[in-house]
Amino acid sequence: MIRKTLIMIPAWNEEKMVGEVVKSTKDLYPDYEVVVIDDGSDDRTVENAKDAGASVVSLPFHCGGSIAIQTGYLISEMHNFDCTVKIDADGQHKPEEIPKLLDPLIADEADITMGSRYLKSYYNDHDSTLRNGGRVFSSTLVSSLRKLNVTDITCGMRAWNRKAIETLLPVYMERKFIEDSVFWVVESLLATKKGLRLKEVPIEVLPRVHGKSKSFSRGKMLRYPIKLITILLQEIMT
Repeated sequence: MIRKTLIMIPAWNEEKMVGEVVKSTKDLYPDYEVVVIDDGSDDRTVENAKDAGASVVSLPFHCGGSIAIQTGYLISEMHNFDCTVKIDADGQHKPEEIPKLLDPLIADEADITMGSRYLKSYYNDHDSTLRNGGRVFSSTLVSSLRKLNVTDITCGMRAWNRKAIETLLPVYMERKFIEDSVFWVVESLLATKKGLRLKEVPIEVLPRVHGKSKSFSRGKMLRYPIKLITILLQEIMT
């Protein structure tokens, strides 16, 4: 059964890859709505996304990944989508793996699905030791505090059913800004507090072909443990 599905692709200055990501996604899933959320790009991201066939929603200036993602949630709620999927515009997420995220939602096995590069029988380690260490540290810490079995909590390839979007969105509307590097940690904690069911599925994350990660520079990664512990303490106390 085909559900009404939104595939959102947040993008900030991803002119070199966004068109390819949109085209391959639309070719695979012609019945799904593909929307690029332009986070104030000053290159040809918008033009290339439209040329590839995506609808584009542009933020008035660069707001950050967490705001772009929440914009996708608003679009999903306003247009009554049954399922919402988020993939990156940089080509690191494989569109052909989207059914892995959707199948547990359709089967009512989960409200939120999260991709994990660590659940595969093989793992291509193309990231730095620092970044891998940060993922393992945060995943282990959150899992122990919330009694979850999460291996890749910072992975941004995710999907939500309508219940999850309708549950999380009002909370975000009341909260202050959430820093991009801890957004998925905060969301996972919020989801468990609200009784939403989370499930990881194995995916492959490809190496970035163009540019560098905008969310996880070396400086940000060095500060990440402090931010993570601060967020965890705040969530535990509320």
